[in-house]
Amino acid sequence: MAGWHERRRLSAIELGYKLSVFSLSDHHPYITFPALDRRWRKRDRALMAMYEVLGKAIDECDVFIHFNGLLIHPDFLAQFKRKLTVYHCADDPDASSVVSKPVARYYDMCGISNPACLDSYRKWGCANVFFWPLGAFHYDEQLASFDGPRDVPIVFVGSKTGVTKVRYVGRFLGLYNKTRFMTAIQREFPEMVAYGAGWGSGRIADEAIPDLLSRSRLGLNLHNTLGPVNGRLYDLSAFGVCQVCDNKRNLSLVFEEGKEIVGFDSQRECVELIRYFLARPEEARQIGVAARSRFLRDYTMPAIWNRLFAILGRFYDRRA
Repeated sequence: MAGWHERRRLSAIELGYKLSVFSLSDHHPYITFPALDRRWRKRDRALMAMYEVLGKAIDECDVFIHFNGLLIHPDFLAQFKRKLTVYHCADDPDASSVVSKPVARYYDMCGISNPACLDSYRKWGCANVFFWPLGAFHYDEQLASFDGPRDVPIVFVGSKTGVTKVRYVGRFLGLYNKTRFMTAIQREFPEMVAYGAGWGSGRIADEAIPDLLSRSRLGLNLHNTLGPVNGRLYDLSAFGVCQVCDNKRNLSLVFEEGKEIVGFDSQRECVELIRYFLARPEEARQIGVAARSRFLRDYTMPAIWNRLFAILGRFYDRRA
């Protein structure tokens, strides 16, 4: 992830934006809001030391973007009323109660990476809520185009087990425990190439992922709960992979379902779709091409930055 953040920073600078980065995790371990609130009330020494350094950095900027939504207490934020403050979170709805919900309404704007959760923020009383896509984690705009053979029939890069405690995707979609789901898919499609926690092949190095995806025809995507929000959503499209993804009813918030991505609502439907597109590689290719075209238009790092700063500019104009 460090490389991804650095590419994001360099992309903004190359576009002409003056951007400085303050890494909260370099100064304090990440904790959820209940723990943060206790440490704030006790004036925890390590937390106060971080806030002293962070406060000086915020004083020097016009816009403060809090990316990932952790570690900043609303009472600390209150001293920066003259700054434009932007809250970001990509952990909804799984961690909403202990990450975003207690703090988001204290910011001027909320750029949220799960488009299915925007209404939740509005219900919490947040103002100026908008969709801020994560973009691809493993795609680099400097990569040459790839036209080699697609010799990997289906791929999945990510944890087989999902969250550590038992949680059912069916809370939203009528699916099932992620491990059970993945085991069933692996049994149906033993040719699937899978890497990550819980898989027999183990993890794959970040630098090897671009080559793997550029050789893949189909890509499976499964969330822990409500989505779409994960990095696979953008990685697969960036590399022209035909993506078969859960959260079917919400996919159109990011890609055109049926044309740029294919959605499912059940394990049975997922299996049927994979079989269908494995047997029809040209149709899969066309969806992958359409997905990559959409990614290059809307979800590259420069596209995401330009859209964000256009939104911030409109807010500034209204406030002036």
